[in-house]
Amino acid sequence: MRRQLDRLPETEEPPPTTLQLLNRSRQEGDWQQLLAYFLNPEAPHRLNHAVLEQFLRGLQRRDNIDFNFSRFDIENVQVATEVPVPDGRIDLLVWCEEKWFILCELKIDASEGDGQTKKYASAETFQNVDLDPSAVAEPRRQYLFVTPDGSRPESEAFVAVEWSWIASQLRAVLDSDYGSYPVRTTSQLDDFVDTIDTELTMTEHERNEAAKADLYVDHYDELAEVTRAFETEWEDLIDNWGRRLATILDGARLVEDPEGIPPVPEEDVLLEFPDGNKRHRYWLCRQANGNWSWLFPTDWWTDLEQDEPVYRNEKPNARVGFLHRPASDRDSVLENHKLTFYLRNAPSGNEDFYPGFAQRFNADSEIPDLLPDRTERRGRKSNVLEATYEIEIDKHGDLFSGYIAALAKAVDDHIVSNPALIERIDELYQETYREEVQN
Repeated sequence: MRRQLDRLPETEEPPPTTLQLLNRSRQEGDWQQLLAYFLNPEAPHRLNHAVLEQFLRGLQRRDNIDFNFSRFDIENVQVATEVPVPDGRIDLLVWCEEKWFILCELKIDASEGDGQTKKYASAETFQNVDLDPSAVAEPRRQYLFVTPDGSRPESEAFVAVEWSWIASQLRAVLDSDYGSYPVRTTSQLDDFVDTIDTELTMTEHERNEAAKADLYVDHYDELAEVTRAFETEWEDLIDNWGRRLATILDGARLVEDPEGIPPVPEEDVLLEFPDGNKRHRYWLCRQANGNWSWLFPTDWWTDLEQDEPVYRNEKPNARVGFLHRPASDRDSVLENHKLTFYLRNAPSGNEDFYPGFAQRFNADSEIPDLLPDRTERRGRKSNVLEATYEIEIDKHGDLFSGYIAALAKAVDDHIVSNPALIERIDELYQETYREEVQN
C-alpha cells in the first residue's frame, strides 16, 4: 500500500468556489439564476451582450442544432426564468420578439420529470412573458436539455447539451477581447465556470483521493486488523497510564487506601512522590477519561461546601491540577509524536475561586523562575501552564511506551524534581481559598 501511495502525485484541494463555500454548489436554482444573469444584457454586470452573443454563436456552430440569428436581433433579446406553462415551469427562456426562442431545461442531479420535456415542447402558451410560442415558426423554436453528461430527453424536440459546453462558452467570454469588464463581474463569471468544472468533472485532487479510497478498500482486512490492535493498546494507555507511570518514575509508588484519605474511584490510582518535607502527600491519577487525564494532590481538589477532598466534578469546588489529554490531543500524538502537559485551573462552579486563582497565578512574579525551559505561562484562566514533550518512539520501542516516558519526564520536571514550583502553587491555592472563599 505504501508503494502504491508513493506513486500517486502530491495534490492539494483547490480553494472552494463561492457556491461550494455556501454548500449550494449542487442547487439547480442557483445555476439557473447565474446563467440567466450573465445571458441577460439588461442585467447590471456591464458585460452588455458579450455572453449572450457568445452563447448564440455557439449554438449556431453546433452540428445537432439548426439555429441562425441576425446580429440585429441582439438588441431585442429577452431572458426570463421560471416561466409558467401548463403543468410546469420553464427553467430558462431566451427569445427575440416572435422571430425565435430557446427553451432550456436545466438539470444537475435530478432526472427528467414524468413527460416533462414533452409537455414543454407541446406548450401553446408561455405565461408572464410577452411571447406567443405558436407565433414562432417551428424551425425557429429551439429546445435544450442541459445535463452533466448530455443525457437524452424524452422529447425528440429537445437537443441534449452538456454543462461543460455551457462552461466553454462562458470561458470564451473571459478569454476574449470584448473589452475591459468590471473585476467583480469577471470574478463572478470565472467563479461560476469553476463551479461547473469542479462539480461535474473530477479534479486531480479528487482523483487522488478516489485512488486512496480504493487502496483502503483493497487493504481493508489488514487495516481493520491493525486498527483493532491499536485501539486496544490506546484504551489500555488511557485506562492505566497512572499505573504505568509509577513503574518508570523514580521514587513514585502506588498507594492503596492510605489513612485519612477518602476512598478513590475504582478506576483511579493514588501515587506518592518523594517530598522534601518528608510528609505523606498523595497524588490522584484520574484514569479512564482520555479527555481529562488529571494528576493532582488530593488537597488541590476541594468540595467547597464540605471542605474536604473531591475526586469528581461536584460543584461548587476548587480544582487545580496537572493534566494530559490523550484522547483530545490524539492527532498531535499520532501525527507529530507530541505530548502536551498542562497545569489547569478548572471552572469550578464557584464565582470567586476560579478567577481569583487565575489572577494570582498569572501575576505572580516567582512563577516564571520556577518553570522548566519548555513550559510557558499563557496568561489564561484555565490552562495556566502548557508544555510540549517529544514522544521518542525509536528510543522506547513503541508509541505507548514513548508516551508514558514523555509523561514521566513532564511529571519529573514539574513535580518530583521541582518542589519549589509545587510549594508556590500550594501557597497561591491556599491564599485564594482563604481570601476568596472563606472571607
